[in-house]
Amino acid sequence: MSEVLKPSVQAFLVCDTIIIDSLTGKKSIIGAFTHLWAKTFPCQHPQMGVYFCLTDALGSYEFEIQLIYLDKDQLVGKGTLSPIEIQDRLQTHDFGLNITSLVFPGPGRYEFRLYAGGQFITQKDFQVIQKDFPHRQKEA
Repeated sequence: MSEVLKPSVQAFLVCDTIIIDSLTGKKSIIGAFTHLWAKTFPCQHPQMGVYFCLTDALGSYEFEIQLIYLDKDQLVGKGTLSPIEIQDRLQTHDFGLNITSLVFPGPGRYEFRLYAGGQFITQKDFQVIQKDFPHRQKEA
C-alpha cells in the first residue's frame, strides 16, 4: 500500500446546512456565515454544515471534523464521513457534512478542524458573539 498524501485544500466553508443532490451528488451550501449571535449561553444550534473541497489526494481517507471552543480548548462537537478511496491525485473532490445538536458553552472563538486518518489538514474559525439579535445577522 502506498503512503497516503496530505490533501491540498481548495475550499473550507461553514454554513447552516449542506444539501447533497441524490442524483448528481452536487452540494448546495445554504446560509454561509463567519459568525453567530446568541442572547444567552449555553445556546444550542440545531445544525451546522461544513463543506470542503480537496485535491492532490491519493489513497484511502477517513475524514473527521471537530468543533473546538478555542477559549477553553474544549471539543463541543464532531462528525465523520464514510471512508473513501481516491485513485487520481489530479482530480478535485468535494464533501459536505452536517453536524447536529451543537451546544455553544459561551461566547468566543470556535474552530472547525478537518482531519484525514487522524492527520490534521486545515481549520476554519468563527466567532460566537453575545448580543441582542441585530437585524440581518446570523442567530445561533
